[in-house]
Amino acid sequence: MKLQAILIGTAAIAVVMAVTNPSKERYVEYATEQFSETGKSSICAGDNIPIAAQQSCKFVVSQGKGVIKALVENSTKQQNFVVFSLYETDTPNKKVTTIAAFGNFLMLK
Repeated sequence: MKLQAILIGTAAIAVVMAVTNPSKERYVEYATEQFSETGKSSICAGDNIPIAAQQSCKFVVSQGKGVIKALVENSTKQQNFVVFSLYETDTPNKKVTTIAAFGNFLMLK
């Protein structure tokens, strides 16, 4: 009886994971936002950069989201394991791996 309950519970979790496994399109949107925010905080920040230049830099990065999105779309490979997915995006500096499950993303750096 316990084994049957465990198997039914495991099957139910697997079904929920399969249904909520995010698509590549959702990943591209997520990664575009993450890379854009990273650009704003790392490229546009610094003690030696005047505030006006930081604001201009952040504006330019925000306007470049279309370019970032195209780069993410073209440089991302998806491995779909039905209940979760792995996304590997080759950026100019490094390879970023992201685990997607239950409708969420966990970017490994």
